[in-house]
Amino acid sequence: MRPKRTKDAPPTAAVEISGTDRTLLTNAYKSGLIVAWRHDRERGYRLTLGNQRDEYVEISNLPSYLDRLRNNAS
Repeated sequence: MRPKRTKDAPPTAAVEISGTDRTLLTNAYKSGLIVAWRHDRERGYRLTLGNQRDEYVEISNLPSYLDRLRNNAS
């Protein structure tokens, strides 16, 4: 007898990134501070830095975190 086939769970709704966050992340990407980013529902944003290290940043701390990266890169 064949095992019962289970249905896949419906995909979760995509999370919207606010316009100001998108602008901050895009500018950081274009200036070379970060290589990639991804929104994580539980942790905020996962930023991939130039040395391929991932950092999780809360949404409320994103502007100050990117400012610190800019200051350290200078």
